[in-house]
Amino acid sequence: MDRALSSRANFQPTLNAISEDYFGYFKAVLNPSAINKKLGKYQPRLTYTQRPRGYQRAAYELVIELSLPKIAYGNNFDELTDTDFPRLVKQLRDTLKEMNIWLFTHQLEETEVRAVHYSKNFVFTDYTSCSSVLQMLRTADISKTYDVQSTDFRNGGYVLHIHSNSLDIAIYDKLADLQQSKTSEKRAIEKDNYVQLDMLDLIAPKKPVSVMRYEVRLNGKKKTRDALAAVGFTEPLTLKSVYSAELAKKLLQNHWQNFFDNLPKLALDTDDPDKVLANILRSKELTGPTQAAARLGMALLLKDSEDRYVRTLFENRFGKHAWARLKPLTKQPAKVQYKTILNINKMLELFEPTKIEDIKDAI
Repeated sequence: MDRALSSRANFQPTLNAISEDYFGYFKAVLNPSAINKKLGKYQPRLTYTQRPRGYQRAAYELVIELSLPKIAYGNNFDELTDTDFPRLVKQLRDTLKEMNIWLFTHQLEETEVRAVHYSKNFVFTDYTSCSSVLQMLRTADISKTYDVQSTDFRNGGYVLHIHSNSLDIAIYDKLADLQQSKTSEKRAIEKDNYVQLDMLDLIAPKKPVSVMRYEVRLNGKKKTRDALAAVGFTEPLTLKSVYSAELAKKLLQNHWQNFFDNLPKLALDTDDPDKVLANILRSKELTGPTQAAARLGMALLLKDSEDRYVRTLFENRFGKHAWARLKPLTKQPAKVQYKTILNINKMLELFEPTKIEDIKDAI
């Protein structure tokens, strides 16, 4: 591995500090440069480790941490397919070469995988709020399935992060997370958003598009092997073997089903104010937040009060034509929260890759 490195001085601390007769422990990192970040050029994060292996012997290791979609497309709104693999490996090899890391194609294909994050983007074009979906998922009693160590519902409700002994599950509003990166990348749930901040100009101001990202994160060789074995995977953990849309689909569906099975489904479309509001906000004919708030108030008022009495109150104050003007606000919203969850089930089953061009077309 040491012979593949022509960028020894670029690591921190520099690998040139290692003398030829030193066989002890040494660790150094090579992160994307500030210049490349400013240019929006994506590069992997590299960690070089030397460990002693007996008398005057050492083992050398290079860990490559990266997002495959960002290598291929410069963003991860676009999702990879199996047919992208040869082009992806070439792009990775070329990117590493630019960092003066020289590896053959077969070395990359057969490199050992110790962690993998499988993900799926869900694009909503009907005013679905990612926060409303996360709020529903939050009500699932997933402790029946996972040994949960922590559950984070944070950053204004746009991130749901489940941490268990075996894996991490992160579901979040991708556009809100991207916006957070403009303020502080440390507070964003996703790394290296610097390469795709221009997506905000393309998507964020445009309605009714929203993007929810669902990730199952397998960290560590044993946890990765065990989690994949649970969905029938028994091959060695190499980049070539774990790069599989079908494998990703099986894993993501398996853990999504755990949420779905433990959801209090009858409670998803109750007359609670927040759920009524979520349904109202899905209405295409809304003219603005004032009308949404007025419809919510009217819906809650008419739920427990007689229509004729409410009408009389308004007409006594504002005249006999007041009710006619208010009539559009009395329309009850369709109950669509549970249907949204069913739609996500369908999208997971179809597992069609999202493409930024398709999102553009929906705007």
